[in-house]
Amino acid sequence: MGNQQFHREKGVYGNSLMYFHTPSTAALEQLFYYNYCGLFYCNSLYCIRRADNEFYEPYLFIFVKEGCMYLDYKGRRYEANKNECLLFDCRLAHCYYAKRDTLFQFIHFGGNISDYYVQRICQNDQYAFTPSNPQDLSAALSRLLVYTGEPVPQEHMISAAIHQLLALCLAGSETHSSLNGQRVIKAVRYMTDHLAEPISLEDIAGQTGLNPSYFSRLFRRYTDTSPYDYLTNLRISHGKMLLITTSESVTSISEACGFGDPVQFTKIFKKKSGFTPLQFRRSHTSA
Repeated sequence: MGNQQFHREKGVYGNSLMYFHTPSTAALEQLFYYNYCGLFYCNSLYCIRRADNEFYEPYLFIFVKEGCMYLDYKGRRYEANKNECLLFDCRLAHCYYAKRDTLFQFIHFGGNISDYYVQRICQNDQYAFTPSNPQDLSAALSRLLVYTGEPVPQEHMISAAIHQLLALCLAGSETHSSLNGQRVIKAVRYMTDHLAEPISLEDIAGQTGLNPSYFSRLFRRYTDTSPYDYLTNLRISHGKMLLITTSESVTSISEACGFGDPVQFTKIFKKKSGFTPLQFRRSHTSA
């Protein structure tokens, strides 16, 4: 399944490695998978150019260890230097190349929720980016090379490694140490500290100094949900804790969680958990 090749492509030095793989039907349907990956040492002669729909592999991820890679894609030129990345859809017209000696790791991958991750990581056409955790990314790619180099590649381990790689890219592109990340954290802390109060979107956005519309878009980018849904989930989680750790009535707990109406609390609780509050309490209470 995992087939190691020493590459002989133009501009690629002979000690470069590439691993080919034909994913199983189960991997294609359920997992992240790769078709080939490797480690290339190349020079200024290295250039790959493809037209729309000329290449069948979904996505290509490149991590530059030394040197520089360039990408011409969607009418723009992108550049990735040492410890930087390129990520793009290979089914669209593209050209990537080196102008000097360059060392890079790469993987052609797809499957599972690859589309979601690539859209999130590359939002606003950021197909070249600097991760906040380059050593972790490189280590994840190195683990992939180990898994793919096994006589019988373990597709679940490969899928987990690809998932980790994409999660690291997303975490690096949305680091909480950034100004916007700190704004989101401040908003969440405000929600947590005021769960029992009837706070509005304007109240939450006001803590960050942003207008509600821009804040909502920013918050969704970092959390995958709206401020309202996030607040609701915090309130329901707090309600679960109170149901299990106290003997307070549903009415009292609904008030403590910011729901003035216990009927509304029960309705939303069941929608979020699949149980009514009392059913949830009984299922977590020893006989």
